[in-house]
Amino acid sequence: MTFAQRLAPEARQLLGLAWPVMLTSLNWTILHVTDVIVVGLVSTEQVAILGGSRALTFITIVAAIGCLSGILVFASRADGAEDLPETGQVLRDGLVLALALGLVIGAAMAVFAVPMLGLMGVAPQQLDATAHVVRLFAIAFPFQLVMIAISFFLEGVSRPQRVTIVNVSILPVNAVLAWSLSGGHLGLPMLGAGGAALATAIASAIGAVGMVAAAWTLPRARARGLHDLRRAAWASAPVRAWRLFVFGLVPAIASGLELAGFSILIALSTQLGAPTAHAFQIVFAVHNVTFSVAMGLGSATGVRVGNAIGEGVPDQARRRTLIAAALTAALMGILATLLIVGAGAVVAAFPATPEVHLLALGMLPLWAGFILFDGVQLVFVYALRSVGDQVAAGINSIIAYFVVTGGLGVVLVGQGWGATGLVLASGLGMLVAALLSGLRFESVSRRSPTQS
Repeated sequence: MTFAQRLAPEARQLLGLAWPVMLTSLNWTILHVTDVIVVGLVSTEQVAILGGSRALTFITIVAAIGCLSGILVFASRADGAEDLPETGQVLRDGLVLALALGLVIGAAMAVFAVPMLGLMGVAPQQLDATAHVVRLFAIAFPFQLVMIAISFFLEGVSRPQRVTIVNVSILPVNAVLAWSLSGGHLGLPMLGAGGAALATAIASAIGAVGMVAAAWTLPRARARGLHDLRRAAWASAPVRAWRLFVFGLVPAIASGLELAGFSILIALSTQLGAPTAHAFQIVFAVHNVTFSVAMGLGSATGVRVGNAIGEGVPDQARRRTLIAAALTAALMGILATLLIVGAGAVVAAFPATPEVHLLALGMLPLWAGFILFDGVQLVFVYALRSVGDQVAAGINSIIAYFVVTGGLGVVLVGQGWGATGLVLASGLGMLVAALLSGLRFESVSRRSPTQS
């Protein structure tokens, strides 16, 4: 048997787990892109307001996702060990944590939107309008975190296809609502960027119901204890939810600061004028599309490494991760080439003024060259979390994306690099992240396979 033939079964399994997560992540990205497009039909100023609001909302949602990441880790380990009741208990723990986080974060964003946006550098003249959009986004948080908790559970038990079905089903609902509420169509009020935020809240509520149904109807759902609604079944969930919170605390901080680095760039873009802010939103939207590929393979890697720990074959964790990293590098390399060659067509797909298109066309090809590193680092981060080294993975992400990306963005923009400075700060952070996480995984995988 050749080397390629030995790798093929694992590669197929990784891709089988990855493609539904890619579509799910792409669905969230399409929601973002849809908002940019439909709000762009209203005005460039409204897109700048939307972008400013996401400087805050993206940080909080990504930090919450990091805090819930233990659901995937512990569910995949229990599933690998064929402990079905434990998988169901992990879901109950995750739902308790998701609801608590959603309510607390949503309330904090609603009350403190203005000072938080001000600290992040959003242009003063946009603060009030941007804070209004943030408050509307806050309504969606409890629903979104319930969706994410169940998504992690379903991915952890190797049922990511159900997540994709739910997310794809709400996509047209959000699109129609965002178009109608932002532009005042179908007899609805014209709310601009606030309309896109309200559409997200409504679609998220529908999606949460769909995710509950997806988990409830799983094969062997009763064996997993998913139909057990007795108080006794939920009695230990609050205490165990704390375990998930502790596990996810560093990933949450890291994820929040990681995106804070990008949010600093978004905030800086508003200081460079509405056209630059709009152009950077276009590039950021394209980034989210390519990141979906990496997210799928990163999630699949986390599941397969968690399975290896649960199955009692931790030596397979290294092999599975390296295969995933190679697949990710190849796919991201192809996407980078397509973006560089077809930058004009990609930018033209976003409604905007000629000035905005010209700025975005200057940024996109330069940024595309870095996405390979962004994809590979995510594979290593998920693998490190699944072997219990989430603290080091989080520290690496903070260094790369908060210190390097955010700090470099402030320096370069301050020195007059403009839009190019935003792109270079973003790309160099990706490069540093790949180097740090790759070296850490190399070190850990040669030592103890699991630390938690």
